[in-house]
Amino acid sequence: MPMNTKKYLQKWLDNYKSEDPSFLDEILDESVVFYSPVVFKPIEGKDLAKLYLMSAGQSFNMNRFKYTKEIIQDLYCVLEFETFIDEVSINGADIISWNNEGKIVEFKVMIRPIQAIEKVKEKMVESLELFSNQGS
Repeated sequence: MPMNTKKYLQKWLDNYKSEDPSFLDEILDESVVFYSPVVFKPIEGKDLAKLYLMSAGQSFNMNRFKYTKEIIQDLYCVLEFETFIDEVSINGADIISWNNEGKIVEFKVMIRPIQAIEKVKEKMVESLELFSNQGS
C-alpha cells in the first residue's frame, strides 16, 4: 500500500506549485475535509477545500516554499515545509490522508510560530476575499 501512496503523493508534489489548480479536481475526493491553521471549523467538501488550497497557494510565497521532510505510512503522509511571507519565517506541516483510489480525503495544515499563524491568517483573508469577488 505505501507504494501507491508514494504515487499519489507524487501527483501532489508535481502540481502544487502550478498556476493551474485544475489538478485539484482530480486528486480531491468529493467528501474531502480540509483543516486550516486559521479556521476553527473543518472545511468540508471538494469545492471549499479547493478554494482554501488555492488561497493558501496565493498566500504563501511559493517561490520560497519548500518541503523539507517527508514521512509516508500506509495511506497517510506528513510533509514538513518552510517558507516566508513578508519576511516572516513560516514552518509547518501538511498532513494528508488518501483513500484507495488515490484521492485526498483529509488535508490538515499545521503552522508555527504564532507570528506565522497571524501572517497566514492575514494573507488568507485577503486571498479568500479576492477569490469570492471573482466569483460574483
